[in-house]
Amino acid sequence: MLLYVPAYKHTYMSEVNTSRLPHAVRAVRAGSGGIESFEVAIKNRDGEILPDAIPSVSIVKDGGYCGEDFGDDPALEGDLTYLLGRKLSLGRLAGFVTEGQVPYGSMTSQARHKIMERAVLSGLPVVRAGRGAPEGFADATALFISGSNLTATKARLLLMACLMRFGSLPAAKDPDHPTQAERKAIEEANAAYQNVFDTH
Repeated sequence: MLLYVPAYKHTYMSEVNTSRLPHAVRAVRAGSGGIESFEVAIKNRDGEILPDAIPSVSIVKDGGYCGEDFGDDPALEGDLTYLLGRKLSLGRLAGFVTEGQVPYGSMTSQARHKIMERAVLSGLPVVRAGRGAPEGFADATALFISGSNLTATKARLLLMACLMRFGSLPAAKDPDHPTQAERKAIEEANAAYQNVFDTH
């Protein structure tokens, strides 16, 4: 009996293996004039990954059903607002994985969803994954990356590799009020991430 056929890219075939990582990518951080882009070195001259290149990716568990009603004010979610600000202050590659409803990965709180949307518009990619070990597939949107049927832990590792390959997303000048052109640029950059998640 044939029990397992590897259908996805891995090891030497992977789009995000060490040999395919560039020597530098662009990242985002909070600056005096808003969100700014800067260069992050990924590998040294010998092709080894630098310690400071390892991205900071957090898993946001959203299973508490904390929202009292639809349209909750994101300002009430102080913990997540702080975490977003913290990521932008680090001066390194960063992103999030949301562990939401099974298997779709959607968040239970509209307010927390809006903060994660702000993260994407600030240049930090966000992957949606279901809780536990989902057997279905998380939904993709124009702004959020689908983690497919990966657990949040595995999606985190793949997002870290993608950040070192593609760099941060292009940030909107005002993440709360992005222009149509800015949203389009973010969606196009997101597509490269999604392609990796669809094939790995």
